[in-house]
Amino acid sequence: MNTLAEQERKLLDLLTNSVHRTFADARAAGVPAEVFDDVESIARSMAAALPTTHVYDLLVGPFYDTTGLTQWRNMSRQGINKAVAAGSLIACRLDGGQWVYPTWQFTDSGSVHQHLITLWTTLRGAADPWTCAIWLRSPQSELGDRSAVDWITDGYPIDTALELARADAQRWAA
Repeated sequence: MNTLAEQERKLLDLLTNSVHRTFADARAAGVPAEVFDDVESIARSMAAALPTTHVYDLLVGPFYDTTGLTQWRNMSRQGINKAVAAGSLIACRLDGGQWVYPTWQFTDSGSVHQHLITLWTTLRGAADPWTCAIWLRSPQSELGDRSAVDWITDGYPIDTALELARADAQRWAA
């Protein structure tokens, strides 16, 4: 397992290489320097794509906040709100009213993993978002001590996890 300092170093190295490549390509193409005039805005956009940190990170996180998610997925706030209302995006609300979106729901291409949405929908019929998110991230003995998130993202079929989700949702609703 990597420490935060190691992860930070890795991220900075990757970003440095990417920025150097971008500027080298711009110079080679004759792009004027003015294209990059607003470096503060560029830096803010890059930083907004980083997951936010919160006490819930240990249980469920990390998360994107709404600003980070709008920039990373190139969606409006209204689009995100519609996706949450439709149940096609996993979201939890913090005590202060801010919405957060677990990073583990997204595939490498940035789409939401549909099997996780199926599990989420099943659980949400009987419990609040935080209970459902904690369930999705908690190790289950029936899944080889993996969480449902790990089970699904590791490529196992949804059936076993869905059966567990249905059983717990029924128990919670009783």
